[in-house]
Amino acid sequence: MKISEICKSRQISIIDVPTPLIVPSFSSRGFPEVKSIYIKTKEYISDVSLISAYDIYYELREENIYASDILFIDSGGYETQPIKLTATSDDVYAYRDSTSVHHWSRELHQAVLDKLQDFSQLVLISYDDSKKHQSTLSQIETAKSLFQNYPNFASNFLYKPEAPEVKIINANSLLEHAHYLTSFSVLGITEKELGNSILERCRNLLKIRIHLQEQSIEIPIHILGCLDPGLIISYFLCGADIFDGLAWLRYAFVDGSALYQSTAALMQGDWHYSESELNQLYSIKNLQHLSHLSHAMNRFCHTKLIQEFYAWEKLMPQVLNLVKEAGLEIGE
Repeated sequence: MKISEICKSRQISIIDVPTPLIVPSFSSRGFPEVKSIYIKTKEYISDVSLISAYDIYYELREENIYASDILFIDSGGYETQPIKLTATSDDVYAYRDSTSVHHWSRELHQAVLDKLQDFSQLVLISYDDSKKHQSTLSQIETAKSLFQNYPNFASNFLYKPEAPEVKIINANSLLEHAHYLTSFSVLGITEKELGNSILERCRNLLKIRIHLQEQSIEIPIHILGCLDPGLIISYFLCGADIFDGLAWLRYAFVDGSALYQSTAALMQGDWHYSESELNQLYSIKNLQHLSHLSHAMNRFCHTKLIQEFYAWEKLMPQVLNLVKEAGLEIGE
């Protein structure tokens, strides 16, 4: 399918907010100082942000969480997962003793949702229970049951693998039940569960978007856990609309690449800053970088010109090669 048919602005129903959206996230998983981070940076996230219901309950209960115009409320499943000591990027920058995880349940999650106020335009993400796997239809019905309690808030259905031994979503099963997705404002899928490789993720994403469009279903697709600029552009071109993650707190975005902050400090002559000062410096710079990328994506929805991504020109040749291999028609 042609890129001009895939990339467009879609509306988040209920709150009637247009996409694409890039959503900086906050989480205590790997960032036990999340309250301090939130206080120091919330003035820079006036447009949109994501906070976990788990952290609202345990870490931010005394804070004003409505700093941004649009607020995504994650279910808290991510914060309850122990961090494995492997060499993946998540773990290198996110060590946390799993014994510090507090009790969390559907009941506590709903208790947080019940207390939310409409000071921001709210998008609620369905409950993620890593210990309980359900069929696609059961996941849909469970999410619908939750969201019917909050008709004034946008609903984000987080689709998960159907069995514990399966790490990737069943795209075919999802598409068999695609007509049910019109009950939700947003379809959410975590980046790692979309495929085993970047190429597989792009192919699955493109497959889902094409099938939805064939059924005239223009629901925005939210890729959770993806805030790497190059990957954002890649998934955006393949039909995704909303992106969130913690990379803005872990890395430094330079020319579209996500670098260790120490590497960026060396490259840019910022070597006189302390580690805590670097964290603050690059967090703010990263937010500005993501804001520029968001504007470029929004312009692209109207112009369909790859030149909108000129600020990421070092990455774009490989991004375009990737999405072409995934099956997207770029055109001239």
